Amino acid sequence: MEAKRLWTSGQWCEYFARNSQGSNLLTREAQVRLSDDEKQAVTKSLQAFQLGESSEGLHLYHCALEYGQKTGDVEYVEAIKLFIREEQRHAQYIARFMCLASIALTRKIFIDGVFRMLRRLAGLECSISVLITAEIIAEVYYRALYNATQSDFLKAICRQVLSDEKMHVQFQAERLAIIRKHRNKLNSLTTNFLQRFLFAGTILVVWMKCKDTLRAAECTVVSFFLQCWRELNNAMHLMDPRLYEDDSIVTMGVQSLKAQPTAENV
Repeated sequence: MEAKRLWTSGQWCEYFARNSQGSNLLTREAQVRLSDDEKQAVTKSLQAFQLGESSEGLHLYHCALEYGQKTGDVEYVEAIKLFIREEQRHAQYIARFMCLASIALTRKIFIDGVFRMLRRLAGLECSISVLITAEIIAEVYYRALYNATQSDFLKAICRQVLSDEKMHVQFQAERLAIIRKHRNKLNSLTTNFLQRFLFAGTILVVWMKCKDTLRAAECTVVSFFLQCWRELNNAMHLMDPRLYEDDSIVTMGVQSLKAQPTAENV
């Protein structure tokens, strides 16, 4: 198999900047067509995902800033800023739909609090590992949400978010490949096990919160788990440093990240 080349942080900056100039659903005239049954099916899951997408990403940014300073990959900090803005744009899309559909926003949900707590536990690698877990599961959720509604506006949101999330997973997976490049085999196996353990637990928690939407899309707990696991396997492949040409990783300035985040603002 021919080795791939990593995208540089500069290329990711160009991608995010270009993508921000594409389809902006906030400028569209939107009409919401949502039956009572659909509204009941999607309310709780939309509240959860809207809140999750709206994070300011301060801890992630601080970790990226420290990483950029240590490795010399300063463009990565800008890429993270653009990524966070894209996530927040998703939150704005969903919030607008919820407003039009008379679905209340929420400020606190247990699962979102757990994710935010986990992201703050350690440095960049831990933050990305938690984040990519949510993004992989989001791919399966938004496909189900698309099938659970007849609302053209909500379907348009799902299409846009799915397109973006696919690239988000690649963005995060490539960075994990860079960070984990020099791990020995035992450490790599341990890291992969912990990643899968976290992922399995998260699937079950998301199912409990979003089961109404998933069931409306004829997605059972078994099929949801299997779809998520398949997406995880694809992402784990992208996280494997062996997939990439050595020089493309070396030129990204790989170093271990042990320092604590700085106190600068986004």
